[in-house]
Amino acid sequence: MSREGALDVVADLHRHARNAIDLVTDYTGLVPASLAPVDVVDRVRWSQINIAGFRRLLTGLGAEAPGDAAPTAAAKITGVQAGAVLAFLSSRVLGQFETFSTDTGRLLFVAPNIVEVERRLRLPSREFRLWIAVHEAAHLTQFTAVPWMRAHFHGLIQTFFDAAEPERSSAASLALAVRRALASAREEEPAEGANHDVMTAVTSPEQRQAISQIQALMTLLEGHAESVMDGVGRTSINHVQLLRRRFDRRRANPTTLQRFLRQLLGLDAKMRQYAAGRRFVDHVVAGHGVTGFNRVWERPANLPTETEIDRPELWTARVLGARG
Repeated sequence: MSREGALDVVADLHRHARNAIDLVTDYTGLVPASLAPVDVVDRVRWSQINIAGFRRLLTGLGAEAPGDAAPTAAAKITGVQAGAVLAFLSSRVLGQFETFSTDTGRLLFVAPNIVEVERRLRLPSREFRLWIAVHEAAHLTQFTAVPWMRAHFHGLIQTFFDAAEPERSSAASLALAVRRALASAREEEPAEGANHDVMTAVTSPEQRQAISQIQALMTLLEGHAESVMDGVGRTSINHVQLLRRRFDRRRANPTTLQRFLRQLLGLDAKMRQYAAGRRFVDHVVAGHGVTGFNRVWERPANLPTETEIDRPELWTARVLGARG
């Protein structure tokens, strides 16, 4: 793109972000307590912000700062893993509500990736950019309109790190995860039990319990954002069904390399989160409306478990005292 064209994209995404926040507030009834900054970035800047966020998170958890001691084998493996995740995602992620690098969090849009996707899928630019902005504005609202959400999320991560067993982070475990990911990537449909990513290979049972809680929360948040973007789209975006159809096709058809990386890094789980979380949210909203669903935000105890995500009638019985 020309410099002028790139600047136009940046300005356009800022406009859509402000509009999306208002649309999400109207649809969900959740009012952000404060407005986090909005940044439109390139891939390198996105990676830098996330690295800064990881550094700030680990410092807050009492991890050693770089240079305090010689890095252990576990630390090196963790660094490689984090670098691999960032390298892969920097070319794929369209937007993100990043929670760690600042006290308020920040809304990020990766302009080159957004432009690449809208061109490749032949999508109407204005509508696609607003649609993506709505998804990320939903995440901003979740973390800024729900007073306890940010502290709860960070607390789960604290629990995960507190339960670490460094001796599990061995090169042998990492190599095994790579072999399993390669085997799975060669299959069109991964075999049963094939989802052995790096995190599974190098985590303790206590950490996996924390991961279960984190996954349940992230499934809810992702599913809610998916539901909101289409709910808002039905009244504010003319071609939302076209956007959804083509975008889901992109998610469902990764290349062999992408399938390998997603399997290795556990990102296939994120793809499933979109679908499982969306089913949960849509089920509750269909039966009890947005107001009924919003009971989930009242307190951490109202969050669904992984079992309740798959069986939303259990959540409605527990939290709403209702059947179905």
